[in-house]
Amino acid sequence: MPARIPEVTRAVIAAAGPGDLVVARAPGRVNLIGEHTDYNGLPVLPVAIDRAVWLAARRRQDGIVEATNLDSRFERRRFAWQPTIAPSPAGDWDNYLKAAIQCAAKRLPAGRAGGADLTVASDLPAAAGLSSSSALVVATTLAAFAAHELPYDSYALAEELATAERYVGVLSGGMDQAVILLADAGTALHLDFFPLRARPIPIPGDCAIVVADSLVRAEKSAGARTGYNRRVVECRLACRLIGALRGAPLDRLGDLAADGLHTALAEHADALARRVPDSALSLPEIADMIGVAVADLQSSLAGDDGGPLDLGGDGGFRPVARARHVLREADRVAATVAAFEDGDLPRVGRLMTASHQSCRDDYEVSVGDVDALVAIIDEAGAFGARMTGAGFGGAVVALAPPARTPRILAALDARFYRPRLAGADPSRHRFVFRPAAGASVTPAATPSR
Repeated sequence: MPARIPEVTRAVIAAAGPGDLVVARAPGRVNLIGEHTDYNGLPVLPVAIDRAVWLAARRRQDGIVEATNLDSRFERRRFAWQPTIAPSPAGDWDNYLKAAIQCAAKRLPAGRAGGADLTVASDLPAAAGLSSSSALVVATTLAAFAAHELPYDSYALAEELATAERYVGVLSGGMDQAVILLADAGTALHLDFFPLRARPIPIPGDCAIVVADSLVRAEKSAGARTGYNRRVVECRLACRLIGALRGAPLDRLGDLAADGLHTALAEHADALARRVPDSALSLPEIADMIGVAVADLQSSLAGDDGGPLDLGGDGGFRPVARARHVLREADRVAATVAAFEDGDLPRVGRLMTASHQSCRDDYEVSVGDVDALVAIIDEAGAFGARMTGAGFGGAVVALAPPARTPRILAALDARFYRPRLAGADPSRHRFVFRPAAGASVTPAATPSR
């Protein structure tokens, strides 16, 4: 391995033991803007960060996968290498490994035995909304493919892994897997979906990206899953309502972008709000507005397997507010790309601030500590700041002039981290970075003992 490898990489190689290895690196990501738009078929603008999941893999041929995580919170796991693997209970870290291994096992030619020893390390904070889970899926997949010499196309694999990660029970979109696999250093990726398309957007050198973890865990495989899936369902219900008003079925909110009307997407949200109450609605109320039986809406509340989703109670659905956020957010993504291309960083910051307000008020996925981080960063002189990731905790991303980042970090430490960390070093939880390259795999060897 090159001499410049991070210490975490040396650690994972040493822990893997002697013999030939492949080492996969899969970066985390932050989404600059475009929150909860990907599964609606609308664009996003993420970047890969310079912290990652590192995974050393050694090929086995006995049909067994054994996985060790250098983080002691994650216990050792052992399971069969198979095209279909029964999941562990929700929240278990090995479900991400299993999602990836199934992809590799399906590709292995008939008659070839599979298996792998996996050793995992990371300098990404877990459950911080920085896509550590998707990074683990991508790293495991690439390492398993490389260990068994399986070819792949990065675009096709990104779409496949977006589906594979639904194995953990989250109706996620394809942003995380795509940026982790396809990112270029120094750029954001403008990603569009169905089919996946990617366009690099250079990030100016006079712009620093700041990430700050709220310390509120946002685990899509656990507690945040019900809230996330509920938002997906509410967007499906918004599609049914808009489709009924237009007299044409609508599969995704993103289909409105291809209707040929050349109108701002926000206008569709405004039209919906003029016809449907902007309040929590019961399923019977929505069915009555559309003119269908309640049973006709049950498919909107189902997972990929057709079974009912756990939506976290019955407090009613807010399709108007959810559609307003998603459609206006898509307009903000387009405006942000134009602002970057014009070098107008203050405008980018204003769009990020508007995005956060919409995530907080219309999509209702922010929490108090995240809002507090945004306020601290804004007051310290950033261009703008917003929550990033699925929400319900996690991290904040901000753009700032490089000269102001010391002041921003100092304000974060004094006003947020020191009162909460009891003297612990906050540097793991807030950092400044330039956009990193996407995932990679490198052969390595540890000396025989």
